[in-house]
Amino acid sequence: MSDSTYTAQLVGSDGTESIELEFIGGLPQKSFVRPVSGDNEGEEMLWELVDGGASTDSSTEFEYRQAGWPGADYS
Repeated sequence: MSDSTYTAQLVGSDGTESIELEFIGGLPQKSFVRPVSGDNEGEEMLWELVDGGASTDSSTEFEYRQAGWPGADYS
């Protein structure tokens, strides 16, 4: 990990995964879209930074939660 990247903890319905993301303007990304594997392979999932951002384990780890499917009509 460099000064331009950080560890993101993805907390989803199928468990937790750690990935490396790049800081934007020195700050963690507020959200990002990532391809899904498993039953919904080929689709994408929107992930959003949890309020407060940093996890309790380390100041360089940030927690993200699933926020939904990009382009889905939830109305």
